[in-house]
Amino acid sequence: MVDEMDLLRGLGDAESVRPRAFEEARVVLRVAMAVEGAPETKTASRRRAWWGMRRTVGFSAAALVAATAAAALVVTSGSAPGKPPAKAAPATANPILAKLAADVTPLPAKAPGNATLEIRNQSPTSDKLGSNGIGLFTDDGTYYWGNDKSALRRAVVRKDGGEDMFKRDIAAALFAVKGDIDTARARMAVSNLAPGTNPSDGERAKIEKLKGLAKARGEKYVPPKPLTAEQQKEITDNHIWTNSIDALIAAPENPQVRAGVLRIMATMPKVKVTKTTTAGLPTLTLVDSWSVPGRIVETLVINAGTGQPVALSSSGSDMRPSTTYYHNSRVTIADIEAGKF
Repeated sequence: MVDEMDLLRGLGDAESVRPRAFEEARVVLRVAMAVEGAPETKTASRRRAWWGMRRTVGFSAAALVAATAAAALVVTSGSAPGKPPAKAAPATANPILAKLAADVTPLPAKAPGNATLEIRNQSPTSDKLGSNGIGLFTDDGTYYWGNDKSALRRAVVRKDGGEDMFKRDIAAALFAVKGDIDTARARMAVSNLAPGTNPSDGERAKIEKLKGLAKARGEKYVPPKPLTAEQQKEITDNHIWTNSIDALIAAPENPQVRAGVLRIMATMPKVKVTKTTTAGLPTLTLVDSWSVPGRIVETLVINAGTGQPVALSSSGSDMRPSTTYYHNSRVTIADIEAGKF
């Protein structure tokens, strides 16, 4: 059985690893372990499915209703998620997040520079480069990654591996600052989909994969039961949570993005918020969970005064807990290209 580090080692600096790829790989690999065989995790062709697609790994509708669909998560991890309901916002907002969003909104614009350098590691205090590599988010939403500084510089110089899909996450967050919150939620729920994408295409692909798996096992394909309204809402909030964190991680130095994300997350009743301390600084810890085969819990830690991301962790049934800390700094693209960082 491979693990997320095995997947990464084969990449070198040829492809841009997404900011949450490690966390996603851990989650999906653990889910896949619950399915007999899980054949696609053992093939060389999985590389682009894991790393070449942004946040579409996720927890699909099928994963929320049947263990069989864990296989669909693995073999169709590049397909689009089902279209979630547009209206699912609760009547009241979380007061802690709503207040922080209001406090963050008038903060000055991001520091000088035109990009944010991100180092992710397992230390809350040190920004030493670790096995997670180093990433660069340009202010226009493009993302580059390298397993070390030299690899990142080459990627930026060659414009190799840059992705602009975070632009839609960021746009949804910016709209949420002053726009209608139901509309903002609906936009964030599908912000990982390219414009013009038909969300139902992904679900049809998953069904075909499941049929193929059943046939290969000599079994009759049994479609999952229709989703309940509660399951649909859970799926919607999972997509919103996931894409909101993408926006926050992609633009951590933009106070307007942070304000929008906070305003959206304040509408999610299952997100539990507590006041905490991390490395001696006041933080807020946000916890959300999903009912996949077993239980998956994600914990986001943010700065209590600015809303900037501090750490993200995942845990769940048959899954070793893992925590990633974020260390960000403002830079210029020109300095990265010149190797001055």
